[in-house]
Amino acid sequence: MDSGFQSFSLQHFWALFACGLITYTVIRKGKSAEEDMKTNIALVLAGLTFSTLLIEALIKGSEGTYDYLNDLPLFLCDLVAVLLPFILYSRNRKWIGILYFWAMAGTIQALITPDLKEGFPSFHFFRYFMTHAGIVAAILYTVVVWKIRITWKDFFNAIVFAQVYLVAIHLINQLLGSNYAYTMHKPFGPTILDLMGAWPWYILWGELLMIILFLLLMVPFLANKGYQKDDSSLQEPENDDF
Repeated sequence: MDSGFQSFSLQHFWALFACGLITYTVIRKGKSAEEDMKTNIALVLAGLTFSTLLIEALIKGSEGTYDYLNDLPLFLCDLVAVLLPFILYSRNRKWIGILYFWAMAGTIQALITPDLKEGFPSFHFFRYFMTHAGIVAAILYTVVVWKIRITWKDFFNAIVFAQVYLVAIHLINQLLGSNYAYTMHKPFGPTILDLMGAWPWYILWGELLMIILFLLLMVPFLANKGYQKDDSSLQEPENDDF
């Protein structure tokens, strides 16, 4: 029976442990797989992540509870889940680099401090962790198994496109009266934003935290000069618009 979700509870820790174990197992399997199988595993991960959003939308639509103020795939993690299958299928090197930073910095935060009300074994509990952990697993799998060296170009691309997203989503929020990406106010549940002051200061402090986290995510590639780069089969489109 669902008793509600509480961050840092036993069910939260078990969920994180399960997500970490699955991610480790899939990456280990992918590293020893044939090339075609490596790609198929990445697409399955991305497809499962996307399918959780689609199933939730269908369920809410059939129940008449779909709310455009909360349920459109406009939160960054949901938007990434929608784009991820197409990015991996096209093997788009530029956007894989961007999503590495977005997923490892932003989505992991969403796993550590979930904006979730319903606990195990509710559908929303599984949907939340499958979507967010699926994004992290798919991106981490892609970078490790496809041996992609993340560069400073990826770092700056991730920052620039994050600003584009933030401005665009704030304009959408003002138009709809919604709160996607929490640009209008902080979420009601406990999150890291609670430590960053009132609006708009938590947004500005969040930007600084983003840059710090992005820099930390560069460390493994700066420290490991011998990292084998093997992304020649990935596409680097002439047109930067995806």
